[in-house]
Amino acid sequence: MRRVLTIARQTFWEGVHTRVVLVSIIVLLIVLPRLPFALRGDETLTGKLQNFLSYSLGALSVFASLATVFFSCSTLAAEFRNNILHMTVTKPVSRFQILAGKWLGVNLLNVVIVAICSMMIYAFAFYIARQPKSFERDRLATRDTVWTARVAAEPVKPDFSQAVAAYLQSRVQQGAFPPDSPAAAVAAAEKASSLENDWRRVSPGTYEIYRFDGLAAPEGPDTVVQVRFRARGIPYPKGDGLPIWWLFVDAESGEPLMPAPTMTSGRTGDLHQFLVTAPRVIKNGKAALVVLNYDPEGTPGDVDIAFEGKDALQILYKINTFETNFLKNVGLLLFRLAFLSAVGLFFGVFVSFPIACLCTFSVYLLGLAHDWWMESIGANIQVYAVEVDPYGRFGPFVRLVLQPLLTLFVPNFTKFGGTAQLVAGEDIGWSLLGMAALHTVLFGAVVLLLLGWWIFREREIAQVTV
Repeated sequence: MRRVLTIARQTFWEGVHTRVVLVSIIVLLIVLPRLPFALRGDETLTGKLQNFLSYSLGALSVFASLATVFFSCSTLAAEFRNNILHMTVTKPVSRFQILAGKWLGVNLLNVVIVAICSMMIYAFAFYIARQPKSFERDRLATRDTVWTARVAAEPVKPDFSQAVAAYLQSRVQQGAFPPDSPAAAVAAAEKASSLENDWRRVSPGTYEIYRFDGLAAPEGPDTVVQVRFRARGIPYPKGDGLPIWWLFVDAESGEPLMPAPTMTSGRTGDLHQFLVTAPRVIKNGKAALVVLNYDPEGTPGDVDIAFEGKDALQILYKINTFETNFLKNVGLLLFRLAFLSAVGLFFGVFVSFPIACLCTFSVYLLGLAHDWWMESIGANIQVYAVEVDPYGRFGPFVRLVLQPLLTLFVPNFTKFGGTAQLVAGEDIGWSLLGMAALHTVLFGAVVLLLLGWWIFREREIAQVTV
């Protein structure tokens, strides 16, 4: 272990003096302090804070990733080229220890760079969040929708089992199909899906009550929660706006908890949200939200209001702190850099520096656009048809090879990013952190380093000439 740490220490100081790493650090130290004063967003404090977090963390991710790619590819390739490795392998140190020490040294440098830049980003974000607010609502929105860590609660789906059983019984009595047959199972599933769709749909002149359970108790009298929704008008409304009236009622008694319904008129099919005071609408961890398809005077709406999908209607409430969420986001970035450094060292073992950079950078781009690549090869095709398959009749065979390769060997950097959740004030779950560690650190360190070690062990460092 002492030899591994010695190589790691030498690699760390080598990285400190590498030009690409120095340029990346200098650029970050120049750009990050400028962003809080250059970005204005939508002229609200919330928008300015979200813009800063998004751009600053994005800049850190890009420059740190590029520095990792170039340094991890060069540290071995340069020693091969300059014959420095000839002296190293003559010492009592194994090739696996060399590779492990290099990987540890690269990531030690990454930890230092990310730690310094992350502290700067947090300090500036704290400064922005503590700026004077123009409106009280802006202060609450900043505190409870950005400077926080929330989870989304979905409405509790009613139990449709009795209605489905009654429907099946009537169909069996009509002789449509025998009981306990495959046709009966299909009919039951279709009926349950139809009932759920009806529950998520509000016809003109009617209303629907959506109940939420297990909500966290509000921290203070001015704590706000966010109602987030994506509603679609059926048929498409005449204008872009879809008017919806909302009213919170007591989950047990049904008494209104608001003096009057509040109205939204967002573009149909888009994601929208509004804030409400949490202590006023959450009682004993429960909330009941009434969606009305008519105005307070009783005039019905023009179209049906449909909440399609499980995430179409949510209440977001706080469960953690911004600081914890920020540290999780930093951890996800370090996991990504650990994977890229393993890939760079792997290619640096057996190809030249330019080729190693090209291969590692290609893997980086594949990870950033993982979802796009999967869609481009037709991995999301539900019903196979030669006409819509990008590879025609060879599509199933091509995907049989490409889909496992992209899924197993290239982590989804978008999925394991975390910045989008941090900016939106959503909690980065520990499960996501664990999955990211398995797909990046464990996969990169164990699979790629072991494979690289095997190639490194079999490679001749120098040829004997007589």
